[in-house]
Amino acid sequence: AAPVRSPEVPGQQALSQEETPWRIAGEVLHTYIVCESADGCVWLIDKHAAHERINFDRLKAGAEPPMRQMLLKPEAVDLGREDAALLLENRDLLEQMGFSCEDFGDGTVLAREVPADLDAGDTAAILEEFAENLRTGRSLEERRDAVFHTMACKAAIKGGWTSDPLELLALVRKVQSGAVRYCPHGRPVAVKLSQYELEKLFKRA
Repeated sequence: AAPVRSPEVPGQQALSQEETPWRIAGEVLHTYIVCESADGCVWLIDKHAAHERINFDRLKAGAEPPMRQMLLKPEAVDLGREDAALLLENRDLLEQMGFSCEDFGDGTVLAREVPADLDAGDTAAILEEFAENLRTGRSLEERRDAVFHTMACKAAIKGGWTSDPLELLALVRKVQSGAVRYCPHGRPVAVKLSQYELEKLFKRA
């Protein structure tokens, strides 16, 4: 689906650059980054959603050709005759996204190169989704965005993973600056809790 702008939700507001960097208090459930801003508010950041947005924006901008990785063992993806034909007809678009594919016969496409930041194990899932998008008759822009969504998600830090502190810092800076507010699907990446809201939870206010 094309990215949508979500309405403001409780706990979510426009993020603006502050002079004082947020203090990273830690990470919980290997999924949410806990930060404290200079005005005494607590921010919870969904690290997967934030990283997914960063990836999507980079892919969509297309400022530079994607770096590729040559697969040691080419991936044979069985799509069926119709889907394989559709995919091969759009080989130029695949090349722009960092894929190198060829006809392997009998409804199978052979992937020899994939984007460098993509796990080779996700190759089949992305090509299958791309073929599905081609069948729906979407516009070129919608098809590109749909594939970018999948690629951005697959390449993003996963919830449940242990992340490097520098990775967390980079994500927090993007969110604090306001560059990242929503994931490509329109969900907020950060939630703000004021000191008063926290005190109400503990019946201190």
